[in-house]
Amino acid sequence: MARNPVFDGGLDLTDDSIKYLGIDQSYSGFAFTLINEDCTLYKTMVYTSPMRGVERLRDIASFMGLEIFEQAKNIKASAIEGYAYGAQMAHMAGELGGMVKLELRSWLYDSDAAYPLLVAPAMLKKYVTGKGTGIKKNQILLNVFKKWDVEFTDDNAADSYALARIAASRADTAYEKDVIKKLLDPKYREYPLT
Repeated sequence: MARNPVFDGGLDLTDDSIKYLGIDQSYSGFAFTLINEDCTLYKTMVYTSPMRGVERLRDIASFMGLEIFEQAKNIKASAIEGYAYGAQMAHMAGELGGMVKLELRSWLYDSDAAYPLLVAPAMLKKYVTGKGTGIKKNQILLNVFKKWDVEFTDDNAADSYALARIAASRADTAYEKDVIKKLLDPKYREYPLT
């Protein structure tokens, strides 16, 4: 597998069609997917920064700017995977998540997309598999392929694809609808105080 794989599902990032953004912020493979309104076209990229510490954060921010925001037009909504509390590297995940939120806000201004849906890992698993716990990474890859006929060789890519579908509020099954309905609660989006 390539170090920084690209999965091209035919989406032209530069056209004016409505797009939805899913981000799986991970140091081991920062992935994003942009998907069109009816979820038939997509582009997914995975980036593994060679840097460390604050330079890694800066490198990933630069990647986001170059590969997402300087190219993609008309991003209507976004979703990011929430934190896995108690994870071994939780403080680093918090730094990366904060940087992602700042980049979204800086590039997308006051649009809804600047304030992503925060999707807990268990909710993401439930959206993809119907179960929120006891799911391994390879099951996400398999279920993304079985449900949506989209093949990835990277679990971060599969997560970002599912997050883009969530950002688009795409729900076909009862458990997908349940996840989307729960995410409509304002606590899952960090809108500014008015």
